[in-house]
Amino acid sequence: MKRTRFYLYLLFSMLLSLLAAYAVYSISWQQLLQQRQQESARRLARNAGFLEHEVDKYGLLPLAASYNDTLREALLHAADPPQLARANDYLLRLNQGAGSLQAYLMDRQGKVIASSNWQQKDSFVGRNIAYRPYFQQAAANRITTFYAVGTTGNATGFYLATGIYQGGERLGVVAIKIGLEQLEHMWGNIVEPLLVSDSNGVVVLSSVPEWKYHATVPLSFEARLALEKAQQYNKQVIKPPLWQRKAVLNNQASLVQMGLGRSRHEYLAINQTIPVSGMTLTMLLDTHEIHSLALTRALAVAVMVGFACLLLHSVRLWRMGIKTQAEARRALQRAHDQLEEQVEQRSSELKQANASLKMEIEERIQAARQVENFQNELIRTENLAVIGQLSTGIAHEINQPLAALSALSANTVRFLDINDLATARANLERITDIVARLGALTEQLKSFARRPSGERESVVVAQAVDNALFLLNHRLKKTRIRLQLPAQPEDIVVLCEAVRLEQVLVNLVSNAIDALQEVAEPLIAISWQRQDDIVRIQVRDNGSGLSEQVRQHIFEPFFTTKKTSGLGLGLALSSDIIKAYGGVLSADNHPDGGAVFTITLRQNKQE
Repeated sequence: MKRTRFYLYLLFSMLLSLLAAYAVYSISWQQLLQQRQQESARRLARNAGFLEHEVDKYGLLPLAASYNDTLREALLHAADPPQLARANDYLLRLNQGAGSLQAYLMDRQGKVIASSNWQQKDSFVGRNIAYRPYFQQAAANRITTFYAVGTTGNATGFYLATGIYQGGERLGVVAIKIGLEQLEHMWGNIVEPLLVSDSNGVVVLSSVPEWKYHATVPLSFEARLALEKAQQYNKQVIKPPLWQRKAVLNNQASLVQMGLGRSRHEYLAINQTIPVSGMTLTMLLDTHEIHSLALTRALAVAVMVGFACLLLHSVRLWRMGIKTQAEARRALQRAHDQLEEQVEQRSSELKQANASLKMEIEERIQAARQVENFQNELIRTENLAVIGQLSTGIAHEINQPLAALSALSANTVRFLDINDLATARANLERITDIVARLGALTEQLKSFARRPSGERESVVVAQAVDNALFLLNHRLKKTRIRLQLPAQPEDIVVLCEAVRLEQVLVNLVSNAIDALQEVAEPLIAISWQRQDDIVRIQVRDNGSGLSEQVRQHIFEPFFTTKKTSGLGLGLALSSDIIKAYGGVLSADNHPDGGAVFTITLRQNKQE
């Protein structure tokens, strides 16, 4: 009877241990799966961010190129060899400067009329690629993306395209091709397999080379015909699906089965969609370790439950108690050691993640500083460019006083020889005045060209206007432009940097001078006034004014109406300078004719 009860108790203990082990295994499996998914999702996001950055940094190239007048003229005069040569040269310089694979221009029928590789044997010029979706879908002011294998050199690449329009009609398409194979080399040190699939579900990049051009989902017959028509993968054969999907955990993760028979492996597939390219980045984690860890926990719990049952039974079986207790302590110590090891491992992973985050923050701060320094140097370069444009006038302003100094010096020597000291003194006083004028001119040029300190200061508007007109004095005299200033200017002070405000004024007045070249009675009117705590500075001319198209794009970088000079950066930089001080630079047409530019700043209330 006692033996029967012992066997029943033993059977009950085993069933209870098995149930507990099953419950712990299921819970541990779910927890570990979720934990690994979260960890992998963060690493995947970093890799996806890098891939998206590689595409983003080239994204503005076709958009900026679509506004280039050289490419537009090439589309309008495709039969003009010199015009096409200029377009080829521009695309070559654009391609070399950006580090992309190729840059090329297509007409409205899809024929390549200009390319960065026009001198090479595998040149794109003359090819018709109207079958490519990026040509068919390219629109104005929008970047169309597309991954494909090149039909000329069989080189893989990512295509970025933008349509070139005029008057609502598409003249052609400009496209940039970039290579992403460098990512595969960077993934060589990553333990978990990584792959990139395009919008068709075909693997185009992979840390495991054998997986390339495998489908991740079954492709229908119609889909294969469409891919073959677009020649997206050229001569590459799309291989059968890479895996079989076992279970979908959520919209980002799923369990997949790869291989057959004993070579089958179960993986946790983590997906990250890259919106800018329509691609999907996938990281695969072998679930064998997760199964093993969950099984270890389940066995530990089963042992603990079994031990508890035996411990209860030991109360009645005192003679077996000591042995059972010792076994329980050893099992408990093993479980404790395992848990402690897991805690230490998790702490180490958290420290590494924290260090990585700090490094990323420092890199972003450094990148922001580099952008700010680049903008400051660009503004200073624009100042030097203005001084270069005014070099003729400055030379005239210096040569006249120098000629006067030479004549007065020679006369003074002769007057000293005849002992006419009064006339010699008068000449020396005039020489002193001329030297002072030259010193004021050079000091103004040094002030205009110096690098701004970045610290705001109290700037008198009237003084800033005088300094700007001083630099443009020769151009104003040469063009016989009538300058209209306030009869009694207000004493207004704003908080900004004097050098940058003067640069903006020089830019606006210089543009006004250019706009009055063919006006019979040219006039430039400069005024400034205060309303409450708002200060408005206006520069107006009586030229032909601004067209609607020019008003819409006048403050965009590289937009210019000057056919022989100018990069189109002056007004864009001027707008950025005024915005940096909390103000606004606007352009409009004056009711009496001509253009008027208005600078709006806040008054320095401390003055």
